Amino acid sequence: MDNVFELQGVSKVFSGNTVLDDVSLSFRRGELHALVGENGAGKSTLIKIISGVYRADKGTLLLNGNPVKFAAPSDAQMAGISTLFQEIQEIPEMTVAENIFLRREPRYPGTFVVDRKKLRRGAKELVGRLGLKIDTAAKMRELPVSTRKMVEIARAVSQKASVVIMDEPTANLNAEEMQALFHMIDDLKNHGVTIIYISHRMNEVFSLADRVSVLRDGKLIATLDGEECSEERLIPLMIGRELNALYPARRSSVGEAVLEVKNLSLGRHFKNISFTLRKGEVLGFAGLEASGANAVTKTLFGLCGRPSGEITCGGQRLEIKNPAESIRNGIAFLPEDRKTQGLFLNQNLVSNITAGALDSLFSKRSILKSRFERSQSQETIERLTVKTRGLHERPAELSGGNQQKVMLGRWTIGSHKVLILEEPTRGVDVGAKSEIYRQINSFAEQGLAIILFTTEMPELLGMCDRVLVFSGGALTAALSKEEATQELILQYALERHVS
Repeated sequence: MDNVFELQGVSKVFSGNTVLDDVSLSFRRGELHALVGENGAGKSTLIKIISGVYRADKGTLLLNGNPVKFAAPSDAQMAGISTLFQEIQEIPEMTVAENIFLRREPRYPGTFVVDRKKLRRGAKELVGRLGLKIDTAAKMRELPVSTRKMVEIARAVSQKASVVIMDEPTANLNAEEMQALFHMIDDLKNHGVTIIYISHRMNEVFSLADRVSVLRDGKLIATLDGEECSEERLIPLMIGRELNALYPARRSSVGEAVLEVKNLSLGRHFKNISFTLRKGEVLGFAGLEASGANAVTKTLFGLCGRPSGEITCGGQRLEIKNPAESIRNGIAFLPEDRKTQGLFLNQNLVSNITAGALDSLFSKRSILKSRFERSQSQETIERLTVKTRGLHERPAELSGGNQQKVMLGRWTIGSHKVLILEEPTRGVDVGAKSEIYRQINSFAEQGLAIILFTTEMPELLGMCDRVLVFSGGALTAALSKEEATQELILQYALERHVS
């Protein structure tokens, strides 16, 4: 199999910090080549060099054996390299069709006038060929995140590139959309397209990759054939040490009831949900798209309006109206999208860490205890091993794993009874995952009652004392740790699910 793209001795330095160090790597025609490594390993910098966002300080890029230099992303695109970045690149006020063919709009011969009929027809044909159910006339701002992500993927495919770079492409996709993506990948490979694939989801890497390259601290550590790969082999290469237990044992014992929910209902989202959450327990919530699982978590934190039914926390009946009231009653919440729902990306770490405990940071005269605020923030950063240059740094400058730790740290200040976690390890590397799992266990060992909503099945099975399964807005099963299996959870998740 011939090489379509090669890097020879590529290095990149930012502010005296070497982020890529003499990397030589080749990508073969028609293969899916996965790049894995912890956040900060150099994966994003490498794909930005390939896609023309950055220029290498040293080294050579070869496309089909010929040296190339890209001054801008448009140069890489013209050369046949299409990139699907992790963050959605869109123009919200434009339609799906307009976004798919952005800067490549069909025009009437000899003019700059867009042939809108041809544009709409081309978009419909592409969406149909890819097996997607998307209204190409809809504006992007009207669509859910997962559908907007599929439009991004469709745009990358439409460019008829010889190399397609996919950075965390399944983030925010439901099961049906993921299958559509994997079908697209097979089709691209069958047509000789090379795919460079980045994902923190190891099961995707193992099932899709023809070859896997491991980066660590800016260096290429190894390149393995896909069939050689396993977590036991890859993880030590990625983190530079043995990771004996990704899901560490927990010493806590489950105690008395902390949160009791009876016949909780909210419109069309869910109906008659009843369960008990106990001190020191990690209770898993599982379900497919629109199952009602994370609608319940958001409702318990006051984000979805007033439900019917009863909620009791610490023996006190609650009438939850908004998040502020939930926090006052001892309920903390870590949302699934840290960048748009959880963090103040352009404020410093002190502001982010102390945002959930402002009441305790003011004196009786309403004067901010700034020294206490900074000391609490510093202790939190040290306890959670957040990698940062200092309290002045902004979350926007941190890796995904460190951003997630900052959000977790917010709830270590103050007194809380219940901690609700939505997708606590989404988009973070395996080393950061292990640290987050240890922190979750530490919370439980201290007596906190935890609800863990996650779409990652190994996380449910590895971390939870019980698993509640939701489908179609109903609670379909409550499984003990001993009963819970991937097959049984999926069976109950599909029980009332309508595709």
